[in-house]
Amino acid sequence: MRLSSNRILFVTARVLESLVGLVFLFAAFLKALDPRTFAEQIAMYGIFPELATLAAWVLIPLEVALATGLILNLFPRIIPLTIIALLIFFIGITVYGMMIGLGESCGCFGNLVDRGPEQVIIEDVVMLVALIFVTVVLWSHRPGKTGLRIAGTLALTVLSVGVTVAHPMLPVDDLVTKMKPGAHFSTWPVDGLYGKDLNRGTHVVFLFTVEDPGIREHVEQMNLIAQHQDVPSTVGLIIDGTEHLTTLMFEYAAAFPVAAIEPRFARPLYRSLPRVFLLHEGTVISTWSELPTVEIVVQAIHSTTS
Repeated sequence: MRLSSNRILFVTARVLESLVGLVFLFAAFLKALDPRTFAEQIAMYGIFPELATLAAWVLIPLEVALATGLILNLFPRIIPLTIIALLIFFIGITVYGMMIGLGESCGCFGNLVDRGPEQVIIEDVVMLVALIFVTVVLWSHRPGKTGLRIAGTLALTVLSVGVTVAHPMLPVDDLVTKMKPGAHFSTWPVDGLYGKDLNRGTHVVFLFTVEDPGIREHVEQMNLIAQHQDVPSTVGLIIDGTEHLTTLMFEYAAAFPVAAIEPRFARPLYRSLPRVFLLHEGTVISTWSELPTVEIVVQAIHSTTS
């Protein structure tokens, strides 16, 4: 007797299969929106770091294809077994990361979700057990309309490649980063910011790096904002360390105070730099993924304080 002929077992297996597939699909598309961060998280493990970018671009469509196939019940033997092998690999990599002192999240959901390695392992084990159950129940199941299932899987896979390629042009920073309206500045530690309390009042904050080739032009634009009479406070945050603060002030003549934020705290706040945000009483009100004009900033301030 085939286990899949039992209605309860079949429905349970399909629900579990779909849930695991949706988790993989959601995670893959989040990574497609920010593949650079995913590549950086892969490189942290130190295993062929020069191939991290290639690995990120390969894993994203692979996960989409497998997840979609799982949801559509395509190849009910091959795809679940492949994902089981992938989960075992992910668990092994996570354990290796713990052994070398990596306590950060695995990057499964990009910068959107913070999870420690222990939580990642537990989640992967739960999905692993679920897929073993799915494989046993559906081993003899032969779904029809394979062509349509293949077409659907290919369509989503191609879409994921398109999203990955087009990600710099997509306005999704508020979706895939932690700097978004409603976020609180108090969770982002900074060093070297004296005489300013970013949890009080209204501030325009400029997050950037001194390694940007356009740094001089960026500082000049921020100076215009800082010197406008309707802008109460402008602050710069660099991700390069406090040793660059003095150089920045003198070499680029920044007309606003600059502090340093540790890269590991700053990285979840952006996909690319510079990024600008408006703080009011420690809460992010507005964000810009490119340098805004003075008029746009002033309008946002008036909307906030009126």
